[in-house]
Amino acid sequence: MHDSYTQNDLLLYIYNETPEKEKFNIRKALETDPDLYFIYHQLLQVIGSLDSLNYEPDPSSVELVLEHSHHEAHFH
Repeated sequence: MHDSYTQNDLLLYIYNETPEKEKFNIRKALETDPDLYFIYHQLLQVIGSLDSLNYEPDPSSVELVLEHSHHEAHFH
């Protein structure tokens, strides 16, 4: 078992990318280390916030790209 886990370790755990034995150790550490659990909980909140972001460009940005593309097409 690690003496301490990093945010990277916790992210791997959250995304289910740690070996089974390590999952068990991290789970135990989360149960006994309030500071580690706090960081874990913060990471879960950030991931939840990222999942709710809007991934579509603003319509005015699309229009600018299309205008630029149209303009370039006329000069080549």
